[in-house]
Amino acid sequence: MIIEGKPMRNSKYLQIIAVIILLVGIGSSIYVNSERIDSTHIIVNGDEFTIDQLFNIAKEKSIEAESGIALDNLIEEIGMTNPEMFEYTIIGADGYQKTVNWENMRNGILTRNRESIFSDLPKAFRVKEIVVIKVE
Repeated sequence: MIIEGKPMRNSKYLQIIAVIILLVGIGSSIYVNSERIDSTHIIVNGDEFTIDQLFNIAKEKSIEAESGIALDNLIEEIGMTNPEMFEYTIIGADGYQKTVNWENMRNGILTRNRESIFSDLPKAFRVKEIVVIKVE
């Protein structure tokens, strides 16, 4: 392209930069999706359950117009002794995770959509597509 008799040398560099940006975007999308865990099960303290099994184990509870099962009741029903002595890391299929204490678990639910909701924590603690609840 020529503007006022001078060739635009910068347009060649802009095209190269645009291609690099596209390649980085494609590469990062592939990486994120490859790190994703596809599971129809949730591992709770090392044991594998379906969402239906978890809903049969624990009591239902509602928080913020959402319903699910009480996380504290779930931990108690799977046989944890002294649950207040532990922390709980909730991990989503995309690798996103949050660690909470027992008091938070007492104020939390697990929805049928496999999402954690806590009445006492910010929305950043909502982990979606939960695949693991690790007791530490």
